[in-house]
Amino acid sequence: MQESNGGSMGGSLTLFLAGAAIGGLLVALNTPKTGPELRDDLRLLGRRAKKGAQDLAGDAQEGWERVRGKAGEAGQEVAEEARSKAKEL
Repeated sequence: MQESNGGSMGGSLTLFLAGAAIGGLLVALNTPKTGPELRDDLRLLGRRAKKGAQDLAGDAQEGWERVRGKAGEAGQEVAEEARSKAKEL
């Protein structure tokens, strides 16, 4: 059960980050500023989005490694069980 909550939380985090990026962009574009100020704001927003995407990618990689490890362990258990049953025959 906990694993499914982790996946759901990752999806929620992705949606939250996407919404924050879109909201930030809308605020930046609708606030009266000079050209250089707007460009600086957009650069900062871009850096934040890049950092969020990198963090999310790192979390996804860790999750994939965890799932891959558990699948490998489960496969080994099934193989051992099959060998044991085959010996009984």
